[in-house]
Amino acid sequence: MGAEQKWDRVAQVPSTVDTVTAWRAPQRRPVVVAVHGMEDSWQSWEKLTGLLGAEHQVYALDLPWRAGNDYRWRQYGSPAHWLHQGLQAIPEPVDVLLGHSFGANAVLQYLAHCGAAGPAARTAVLAAPFYRPSTLECDWSLYHQSFAGFRSVMTEGMRTRLGTRAAALEPELITSMADKLIERIGPMGFLALYDQFVATTELNLSQVPIPALVLAGEHDQGLAGDRAEALAEAMPMADVQLSPDFGHFFHVDHVVDAYERITAFLRVHLGGTETRPRDNTTRELRHDRTEPTHQLADNTEPLTATPYPNGHTA
Repeated sequence: MGAEQKWDRVAQVPSTVDTVTAWRAPQRRPVVVAVHGMEDSWQSWEKLTGLLGAEHQVYALDLPWRAGNDYRWRQYGSPAHWLHQGLQAIPEPVDVLLGHSFGANAVLQYLAHCGAAGPAARTAVLAAPFYRPSTLECDWSLYHQSFAGFRSVMTEGMRTRLGTRAAALEPELITSMADKLIERIGPMGFLALYDQFVATTELNLSQVPIPALVLAGEHDQGLAGDRAEALAEAMPMADVQLSPDFGHFFHVDHVVDAYERITAFLRVHLGGTETRPRDNTTRELRHDRTEPTHQLADNTEPLTATPYPNGHTA
C-alpha cells in the first residue's frame, strides 16, 4: 500500500436504522502559478484562468511590479528573487509557471538562476516575453527604440483595460492619457524593464531543465525580427510559437486561442498526448533539444531553495 490518502466526507444521510455516507477520493489537478506583467495586476489573468480552471488549480501572484508601484522593490531583489518569494506562498507542488511580459521574463530569470536542484515547476509558459540577441548592440539607439516600445506597450495595455470604452475615446484623449501614465511610471519603471531586456543575453537558458512554451505576436517588438529565433536557439527546451493575430496582450484579446495552445502543450508535457492542429499562420521555431546538465554558469548565483509548509521546496 502507498501513502495514506486523505478522503473528504462530502455528505451523510442519517436514518432511524443506519447512516449512508459519501466520501470523495483525493484528486490533485495540475497547479498553475500565474505571474503578471509590469504595471498590471494579478486579476489580469481572469479570462485565461477562467478557462484553465476547469482542469487546473490556478494561483495568481500579486508581485511588487503591480500597477501603481514606486519601483523601490528593485533595491531589495531581482524579479527572480520576488518570484521565488511568491512561490513559497503556494501550499502545494507547482506544475506550471505562467508568465506574461515582464512576468514572463521574471520566470526566465528564475529558470536560469534556480541552480542544480532545478525549478519548482515541471513546465513553463511564457506569454510575450522579450529577448536581446547577442548581435543586438546595447547602444543609445537601442535605448531610445526600447523606450518607444515601452510607451507603445503601456498604451496598448491601457486600451486593453479600457475594453470597448477605448473605441469611443478621441485619439487625442488616448494620447493624453498615455502621457500621464508614462509620467506617473517615471524613469525607474522603464529602467526596470530595460535592465531586464538587456540582461536576457547573459541568461544561461541552455541549462533550463524543463519544457517551455513561448507564445508571442509576430509583430510584438519583444520578439521581433531575429529575437524569437535567438531565444529558440538559446533555450533548447523551448517551443517558440509566433502568431500574426497576437498583440502584446493576446492572453486577454485572444484568450480562446491562447488557452487552446497552452492546454495542448500541457497535456503533452504533464502526462497526456493531445496535440493541437497547427494553423497555417503560426510560425514555430524549433532547435535540436538536448538534455541540460543542470550546471550553472560560473557567473550565475543559484537561488536558495526554501521549504514550503508541506515540505516541498521552491
